[in-house]
Amino acid sequence: MRVSYAQDEPAECGVACDLDCTAASQTLIKYTLMAEVENKTSRHVMAVIGGATAGSEIARILAERGALVIVFEQNPRPYGKIEDGLPRWHIKQRRDEYEEINKRLDHPNIEYVPLTRMGSELDFDDLRTAWGLSGIVLTHGAWKDRAFPVEGADQFIDRGLVYQNKLIYWFNHYPEKTYDGPRYELTPGAIVVGGGLASIDVVKVLQIEMTLAALKARGIAGDMLALEREGIEPVLAASNLKYSDLGVAPCKLYYRRRVLDMPLSDIPPDAPEKRANALKQARAKILEKAQRKFLFEFQELRAPSGVIVENGAVVGVSFSRTELVDGQVRIVQENAETARAPLTISSIGSIPEPTPGIAQKGEVYTYVDQKIGLLMEGPTAVFAAGNVLTGKGNIKDSLVSGTEIGTRVAEAYLGLSGEEFKIAEGARMEAAASGEKIAGAVGMRQKIAPEHVARLLGHVRKRQRVVGYEGNYRAWIAKVTPPDLH
Repeated sequence: MRVSYAQDEPAECGVACDLDCTAASQTLIKYTLMAEVENKTSRHVMAVIGGATAGSEIARILAERGALVIVFEQNPRPYGKIEDGLPRWHIKQRRDEYEEINKRLDHPNIEYVPLTRMGSELDFDDLRTAWGLSGIVLTHGAWKDRAFPVEGADQFIDRGLVYQNKLIYWFNHYPEKTYDGPRYELTPGAIVVGGGLASIDVVKVLQIEMTLAALKARGIAGDMLALEREGIEPVLAASNLKYSDLGVAPCKLYYRRRVLDMPLSDIPPDAPEKRANALKQARAKILEKAQRKFLFEFQELRAPSGVIVENGAVVGVSFSRTELVDGQVRIVQENAETARAPLTISSIGSIPEPTPGIAQKGEVYTYVDQKIGLLMEGPTAVFAAGNVLTGKGNIKDSLVSGTEIGTRVAEAYLGLSGEEFKIAEGARMEAAASGEKIAGAVGMRQKIAPEHVARLLGHVRKRQRVVGYEGNYRAWIAKVTPPDLH
């Protein structure tokens, strides 16, 4: 169902109808009181697309400044990559961030509209031109996997070729009894093409899941959390086993640059040469620690150049040898070698999905003023923040900090040290800075008249009723959270 309203459409505020036909008294009180307030007050009304770390923080800032904020979320729950892109072994950190998001969205000036995806149930151009909002903030993240760099390979998606975002979503949710999404059968010796933190998450998933399966075949109950925390060999040693005893071929990660170039930690652009070299060596140490703990293989200076197809499925990849010349990757030997495996996983980054109506150059949107994230001017201004603004969707960029990640943070995130990893502190700080800029820009715009605010609330109520949301954010979250959600 597409949400589409013209500004001069007769109002359906929902208040009288709800008073007559629903038993949800708490919802009635909220609707009635808000309608009374809106009938007397001109204010800004903002739509925020996406309710995760960036969206909830910006919604909070706008709401605390008196704006009515409508948060449209494509999923039942608003947790974004915290829930669907961050592997489920980060149990405590994930739950802590869930609650931080809940606190921000459970605000009297915020209207939550779940199960409403832009481009499907919600038309961007209609929202911008017909609703009469003060502004729109796009914070729906970067969920589109960057295309596997072999022409024609995408015809084999989920037929031997799997993308990272779908794989991690499956890994996070498949233990739930109500899970009805895609399912994947992992295999020993899988090929992973990548090089960043997210690709190491993928190899950890493969190595841990394959070890658990091998233990189960021997009648031994394995523990995912113990394997991730302690490493594979120490856990196997407790059962008098070695990894070689399992007969499971390790997965192999291929990277087109050198190990020293892996984006596992950032190097400041103004770092002296000696400091930059030391930080590059630190990257190599991070990879070495990860390999020692999770027992995967690694090959640098290899770029995929073709896929091997048998019976309509990818069963391997051809790789070219590469070298770096002035920081650029150059092919030195085409199709130098092949690697065969029934499963190839592409983990080369995520980008924002194109949005009809928004100009885009390459992988990123084009801006009127990128300093404040302004995409489009007009009666309804359009802003972007978070990964939509940066055009990046890697774990490093979306969860730790959009600007810089050091060696200690990378090791904590990958479970290579005893330090606690604060999951979204950097991203939240950046979102807060963006929110303040957006709030300042919106504050200079004309406020919306009370009668139009009431009409907008009517549009919101209509969509909320369609999806079964009765106005109580906490009650909704309790209702849609599976009891076995990790």
